[in-house]
Amino acid sequence: MATTKTPKSTAAKQYDALSFKQRGTAGLELVMFVAPVREILEFAEVGELTPSTRGPQREQKEARVQAIANFLTANKTNTIPTAVILAFGEGNATFKTKSSTKVGVVSIKSGTKAVATIVDGQHRLFGINTANPSMEVAVVALLDADHVERAFQFLVINNKSSKVPATHTKALLAKMKGTALADRLKSAKLAFDVEGIKDVDLVNSDPDSPFFKTIDWTTTPKPNRMVQATAIELSLDYLGGLGVSEYDDRDVRRSVFLTIWKTIRTQWKRLWKKDSRLVSKVGIVCLTRFISDRITNWADSDDLDIEVTDLEEIEKQTRNIIQYMDPRFWTTPWAEKAQGGFDTNQGRDRVLQAITQLFRNGKREIAWYTDIEIIDRSAAKA
Repeated sequence: MATTKTPKSTAAKQYDALSFKQRGTAGLELVMFVAPVREILEFAEVGELTPSTRGPQREQKEARVQAIANFLTANKTNTIPTAVILAFGEGNATFKTKSSTKVGVVSIKSGTKAVATIVDGQHRLFGINTANPSMEVAVVALLDADHVERAFQFLVINNKSSKVPATHTKALLAKMKGTALADRLKSAKLAFDVEGIKDVDLVNSDPDSPFFKTIDWTTTPKPNRMVQATAIELSLDYLGGLGVSEYDDRDVRRSVFLTIWKTIRTQWKRLWKKDSRLVSKVGIVCLTRFISDRITNWADSDDLDIEVTDLEEIEKQTRNIIQYMDPRFWTTPWAEKAQGGFDTNQGRDRVLQAITQLFRNGKREIAWYTDIEIIDRSAAKA
């Protein structure tokens, strides 16, 4: 669901705060306070950079919002201690000390329009708001900041931040082996390439996943195993290699993949069973590839308004695609002529061509099996 970004009509608000100037008299006044997310979103907005505006923020990614909400709801002890940064326009917020110290009260102007811009932390705010609007977050506010200052702060924050090196991550995880860290990371749905917290394990252990406890994995009871782990890994790798920058984020990539397959399971529920060709390695890998290719290609079109991380949009477009696909494709015998069957590069290419033709046949409203070479034509016509 797209997150509401427009502030509501709001009364003046006051919060206990701490004020300081990091650079002495030369810099802006910085004010730190704590407030419920619900209240912050009443007076602050995302200042996006668009052809008609010059706000500093990036476009909101719904998958990132949902990943943060999932992180917070996974365990009641999970917290996000980092502060969000807000910039208040001239006269929109004032600070008054209670004494000669730097401690006082920040007063925020009332009105029907936003009085602050979210410079950093929009996904945190909307993700926390989805999980619990009453949850408090730390805020660092820039008072009397113009649009130049807002843009400057955004660029500095996002270009100075760096990811933890993989070697450091591995060393820390190794040192913490045997502690509760791995279980905590797993419950928070954070994947690392170590035993027990791989992406495929999270896909298998998430109750909201269409593959919940069905993957041929160490934690799955043997009678329930019907999906090959490599099918999940190859599909996620393919999404990561599409050149979509948002899919570099493993949480986003996994959320998109699960949304695609939750939609498929809903539409083709009777095919969701052991030994079904749909949930075979070839079926999962090839159908993931076809759907993700089509959605990202549509997203590149200037004529279509598609956001590749909006999970509602991913669900909608997946439904739009598979509505043209006759499910009999998955139950009709296939003629395995390629050496090694279909689970080879050549075999998967043939299946992908067949899926493409299946989609085209549906759009043209002709017999679903027309020009599909890999199926047993006599069985299809029966």
